[in-house]
Amino acid sequence: MTLMEEDPMQSNAAEQHSPIQNIWTSEPMIVENDGVGEISMTTLMTADVGSESSDALPENGEPPSRTEFSLPPVDKGINAILILICGFFVEGCTYGLPLSYSIFQNYYSTQPEFQDAGITSLVSVGALWSGLTLMGAGLVAALSARFSLKTLMYAGSFIMASGLIGASFATNVWHLILTQGVVLGIGSSFVSNAFMPFVPMWWFKYRGIATGIIFSGAGLMGLVTPIAIERSLAAVGFRWTLRILSLFTLVLCLSSSYAVRTRYLPDASGTMRVSFTGKDFRFLTSRKFIILGACVLFQGLGYFIPNLFIQPYALSVGVPVQTSTTLVSVMNAMTVVGQLMLGHVCDRYGYWKALVISSTTASLSTLVLWRMAGSSLTTIFVYVIIYAGFGAGFTTCFPGMVADIADDPNQFVLISGKKRRSGAFMCGCVLIVSLGAFMMLRGTGNIVGNPLGSIFLTTSSSVQAGWNEITYFVGGFLLLSAVFGGIRGIMSIQSRV
Repeated sequence: MTLMEEDPMQSNAAEQHSPIQNIWTSEPMIVENDGVGEISMTTLMTADVGSESSDALPENGEPPSRTEFSLPPVDKGINAILILICGFFVEGCTYGLPLSYSIFQNYYSTQPEFQDAGITSLVSVGALWSGLTLMGAGLVAALSARFSLKTLMYAGSFIMASGLIGASFATNVWHLILTQGVVLGIGSSFVSNAFMPFVPMWWFKYRGIATGIIFSGAGLMGLVTPIAIERSLAAVGFRWTLRILSLFTLVLCLSSSYAVRTRYLPDASGTMRVSFTGKDFRFLTSRKFIILGACVLFQGLGYFIPNLFIQPYALSVGVPVQTSTTLVSVMNAMTVVGQLMLGHVCDRYGYWKALVISSTTASLSTLVLWRMAGSSLTTIFVYVIIYAGFGAGFTTCFPGMVADIADDPNQFVLISGKKRRSGAFMCGCVLIVSLGAFMMLRGTGNIVGNPLGSIFLTTSSSVQAGWNEITYFVGGFLLLSAVFGGIRGIMSIQSRV
């Protein structure tokens, strides 16, 4: 894409109108407020929407004409509310269901078809499912240059359903790895990562709490589904359970894909495509991104392990199966509290403080409470509540992180509609790319960390020694994540002094 040159007429307008914040970056945009909450922005229409040049002239040689359109207000209105509702269901399906995989894992280990599979193979299914959901963000960012975000959401909905249907016919563990792991993970990634750019379009002042509400869908889904899945597995087996889940996710994700709308098009088609060049990836070599990237990677290496291993741990120390399932539900439910609590911290005190609080508390609770829990059910429950309540809030920091990365006013992305009512609008281009990069790093940590956890259990001198090594692994990497979050905070403070 080509950077948009400064227009003298826009410079004059800057002297007459008060700037507001561009909701994609911290860059001011010159706009006119009509006094009723809608924003009227004057922009240059390109001669060719598909072109990367914003200053191309029509064939008659005359300069491009100006057109005015109204942008709906942020932080309020039916479309902003729809983003919260749709996001709640999208994240519930794409991140909430993987939180319940430990129920499937425990069930698969008792089935004749999968009894020869080791724990590492079964763990890999869940790691790929949740890990690829994150890692696919880069692929979604690349495809968004060719397809609209809504199209990618529709495609992801059908891919998710196909993965669950395919897993229902599995007769070997590699079938599960391919379908419930890879295919389902890719589909989840398309739906979730194509949805996320809609959030900062409609939410700015309260983007932290809005993100918390959206991601709380994963926690509430994770509260209900472990019990529902366990009962369904006992009643109809894993094959029909997976088919029911397939229909469930298809309906919710398709409905959400239809309902979301982009804020930047004058029509209501909801289509949005983006265009990138190599300049849009310059931030990857910045010190700011490297530090935050390390923070995200280390958090991903440690955070996801307790979600998959807390139920096997509880069973290994004599906790009844039903109680261990309740443990998983409580852990998932506490993520809702964490999302809302740390979302508020992000909005009020800054994202880096929320990063440090999240990773530090999760690390210390693992090194102290889980390490000392033994067979004490009370201690295990206390650990689950603290760990999930603080650890899960890490995700609410992503909007602040990408806004921090995308603070360069010289970097833009071309957002365009289709056909007759389309136009070119400027907004911060690094949003999608940086979010994709962060998600890929976190997903890499997930895919690598969970299998390593299973290796500790199978190679240690005793089962208890294996669990101890897992706590050191989880706590250590989360502490490293907190350190790098703190470094970014110190840099931020020094830049203001």
